Amino acid sequence: MSAKFVESCGAEVFLDAPEGVCSVCLFRTGLALLDDKDDKAFEATRAPMLKDFGDYELLEEIGRGGQGVVFRARQKTLNRTVALKVIGLGEWATKAHLKRFRLEAEAAASLDHPGIVPIHEVGERDGSCYFSMKLVEGGQLDEVVRHEAMSIRCAVELIAKVSRTVHYAHEHGILHRDIKPGNILLDKKGEPHLTDFGLARLVESESTVTRTLEVLGTPSYMAPEQAVGNNAQLTSATDVYGLGAVLYQLLTGHPPFAGGTTYETMKLLLDTEPRQPRLLNPKIDRDVSTICLKCLEKDPQRRYSSSLALAEDLEHWLKHEPIQARRTGIFTRGKKWVRRNPTMALLFALSLAFAATVGVIIWKSTSLPSPPSDGVAVLPFVDLSPAKDQEYFCDGISEEILDALAKVEGLRVVARTSSFSFKGKNADVTEIARKLNVRNILEGSLRREGNRIRVSAQLINTRDGFHIWSETFERELQGVFAVQDEITQAIVEALKLKLAVAPPARTRHNTEAYDLYLKGLYFSNKSDEQSLRKSLALFQRALDIDPNFARAWTGIAKDWEWLADAYVRPLDAYPVMRAAAEKAIQLDEKEAEAHVYLGDSMEVLDFDVAGCLAELRRALQLDPNCAIAHLFLAFEGADGGDPEAALVHVRQALQLDPLSPIVSNFASSLYLACNRLDDALAEAQRTESLAPNFVYESSPLGRAYREKGMLAEALTIFTRTSAATSILQPGLAVTYAKMGRKDDALHLLEQITNFAKTHYVAGDEIAGVYIALGDNDAAFQWLERAYQERSGSLRGLASQPEFRALYSDPRFADLVKRIGYDPDKVLAVAKRY
Repeated sequence: MSAKFVESCGAEVFLDAPEGVCSVCLFRTGLALLDDKDDKAFEATRAPMLKDFGDYELLEEIGRGGQGVVFRARQKTLNRTVALKVIGLGEWATKAHLKRFRLEAEAAASLDHPGIVPIHEVGERDGSCYFSMKLVEGGQLDEVVRHEAMSIRCAVELIAKVSRTVHYAHEHGILHRDIKPGNILLDKKGEPHLTDFGLARLVESESTVTRTLEVLGTPSYMAPEQAVGNNAQLTSATDVYGLGAVLYQLLTGHPPFAGGTTYETMKLLLDTEPRQPRLLNPKIDRDVSTICLKCLEKDPQRRYSSSLALAEDLEHWLKHEPIQARRTGIFTRGKKWVRRNPTMALLFALSLAFAATVGVIIWKSTSLPSPPSDGVAVLPFVDLSPAKDQEYFCDGISEEILDALAKVEGLRVVARTSSFSFKGKNADVTEIARKLNVRNILEGSLRREGNRIRVSAQLINTRDGFHIWSETFERELQGVFAVQDEITQAIVEALKLKLAVAPPARTRHNTEAYDLYLKGLYFSNKSDEQSLRKSLALFQRALDIDPNFARAWTGIAKDWEWLADAYVRPLDAYPVMRAAAEKAIQLDEKEAEAHVYLGDSMEVLDFDVAGCLAELRRALQLDPNCAIAHLFLAFEGADGGDPEAALVHVRQALQLDPLSPIVSNFASSLYLACNRLDDALAEAQRTESLAPNFVYESSPLGRAYREKGMLAEALTIFTRTSAATSILQPGLAVTYAKMGRKDDALHLLEQITNFAKTHYVAGDEIAGVYIALGDNDAAFQWLERAYQERSGSLRGLASQPEFRALYSDPRFADLVKRIGYDPDKVLAVAKRY
């Protein structure tokens, strides 16, 4: 059941209105006919309407809707400016329209509340019903926020006030039923006033209008029970939904549901869940998101019991008090989806049963992660600062605590990439713990005002939901280092670890340098070149203030690690990375991550495999939870002819950082190297679920499909990923060649080699295309170029399947030896696959 709209004015046409004509157009026509009865009457509908309307002089049109048009008007007898709403049907008026209009006026006029626009007079003139009301000068809420976005706190304050206003109406037996931004007026002080009870009904009314099956309301803000058209089922919960929908709009800039047509919007409303607000605006507090989504529950019984309860919960949040709403768990969401999609649920269940069978087979050959342990995940702290501009500081504090805990012997700590993947998501802690395979979750918040900080943290045992420990710290900014150490020490004690002491306290740094370091750390965890270079600049500014800041030097090394090969030629990046890592270790030998970057640079620049292995093992001695060290060791094992050791390390990396697309991507590549194609495909599919279109050198899912001989599927993945990332992918050219589409492969290869004349492209990637085309001589030319340019991915030469066709060529053994490996050992193992 979809509404109609007039093409000329955009107003909604009610189902009982004359076909194709809205009340606004009719009223305009009626005004014209009062002055001119000839054939030019309709031309007047486009002229300015400064007309007399009985006791009212119409000054300007200020609003319109499906039921009428609103004017700024001067009431002559009282010489006052009012808002005049008129429904002008004249001879076309029906009893249903008149009843609806009168009921609107009567409902609103019976309410006396400062948050409701008061009615002055109700009347009828020349077949047009009207009522006058107080003129609120500030404008409609939707128009106000269109020009200037509203802060989250102001949005919560506003909805709390409107909720109390709605509660007053409910106490007097009246539902509004069309709560939307356009029906909330702001006065000059910014105070909200609710208007347009055009869809309000007396709860106890027996009117035939109440019983109509006509859908009344605005689709994007309409409750599901209202959308199905059974008005007898509407309760105060319907208005609670409308309040939540307006809050959602203010928080995210979008209504909960908005399709291209009214029908599409209503279908979305009935069949789907609203997106998590924090996905659209990461600055939204987790509790505010929970409150908003509780209002938008499909089942009215699961919403707030009243608009007063909603107002009180919003006020709890404003006072920094615990809210009453609870986040919806994964099982509840699953049940709701099943109820709305029974057929899909049945198909899913059958697929799940099949997947379970396959999973058992895989489980027998692959060890699974251990059951939830006493490990801990540190979630990014929430920014409660007034300006909401301390996200970098919150992330930095969280990461510093995570880093300190990771060095505690005997404690498994989930890596940053995985624990921070829940940032901005309204996920339940039990769900997070299950996905991260831990028992304990540390979450917290930070409020910074000037030079003072307030940090609240709590450690939760997700098995029983109890808080193991919680504390609030208020300090001057320079006290942040002590706060980090106190939290670390408290967690160690709370978990009753068999340790004598917590990690030693960290060096106290200049607070300005530390602030810059945290900003640099924030951008270093992003993957685009602009963010990485911004991170470099911030780390350098921190070092300008404090040259002995070891972790800032480690941050510089980290940035160059991810700039290398992807955005910067290796010989431009790795020397700078090595220098920064060496400086960090010189200042603090216990900088575990710096040892990783130093080892990597030693292998790339000097082909010093033994030196690289020593640095990686030292990193794990210092930090057993260093996922990236395990990952690099996994590839050393695969490339050096020890696949079993490689598998052990990659499983460790997956346990420590289970939600990292980078770790998952490399794990899939390692499974390919060991010819475990089913495992490679399963892991690549998981990479895709973690980060659709993820590409680091080449699509892992496309490679897995290709090695399994599923070339059509591989082609689909490579084509889609190439389009999504605008990257010329050698993997796509290899797939063309494998399919026998030689011309397509050559055409793409030409594009790639031309691009490589002005941009860096790893020579070994281009060599893979030539191998697939059967041109081994050209392949060795590009492999030699990769060797000279110190391509970081050249280390996979002896383990990746793309190069197996070269194993018997003596040039290949020579190249394996030159990059630091024993060719006899490596090739003996590689040929088994």
